[in-house]
Formats: sequence, structure tokens, C-alpha cells
Amino acid sequence: MAAYRNYVRAYVTASNKGDYNAKLDRFVADPALPTVRQDLLIKFQQGLITEGEPSSTPAVRSVDTSRRPFTAEIEDCFDTGTWDVVSKKTGRSVRTEGQATRYVVTAKAELFDDGQWRIREVNAQRERPC
Repeated sequence: MAAYRNYVRAYVTASNKGDYNAKLDRFVADPALPTVRQDLLIKFQQGLITEGEPSSTPAVRSVDTSRRPFTAEIEDCFDTGTWDVVSKKTGRSVRTEGQATRYVVTAKAELFDDGQWRIREVNAQRERPC
């Protein structure tokens, strides 16, 4: 759970600052890492940042310690109602009208050889409200 919360915190901080070079590999690993970095880079290239903070209520849904590497599945009700994508230049929201602000996010974490859990997969299911 700490790995997921640290991932969310690091991503939100990077997104709010427009920092596409943020050090995220302590909390995120391939194949999720390049996707997260690409998302931050695209926002930067488009002149977008985020403002505010999302709320997040993650829960561990399953843990598999029957074989290595150990894995865990996390499900989160992610609420972006107070976290918005805005134009860095104007400060105006670029949120699409009708876009879901409360939706399920699923994540898969893995225990690495260095003893750290890292997020390997993240899937925002915007069509699945919570």
C-alpha cells in the first residue's frame, strides 16, 4: 500500500510542477514507468500542469506470495474533483465537460529484490465510477 501511495504522491507532485524528469523509479517500474513519464512529458509539451490534490482511497484486493516475485493488486477510488489540469499560461482549466472525476484505478505492485515494492501496472478505468 505504501508503494501505491508514494507513487500517487510523487506523480501528483511532478504533475503539479510540470516536472517530466521527476525521479519516479523508486515507486514505479516497467512497464508502468515509461507510460507515466510519457504522460508527464505530453502535459509539459502542451503547456499543461495540474493544480490541487486528488483524493484517493486505495485498498489491497489480493496478495500473491506463493511464488516470486511477490505481487499485490490494489483498487482505488480516485477522485480528481479537486485536482485539475490547467493551462500553465492562462491558469484556466482544460477539463473536458462531462469527464468523470471519480473512477476506479487498479494497480499491480511487485516486490523487487532490493526489498522495495514498486507499481508495475496502473489502469485508470474512467468508465467505472466509484
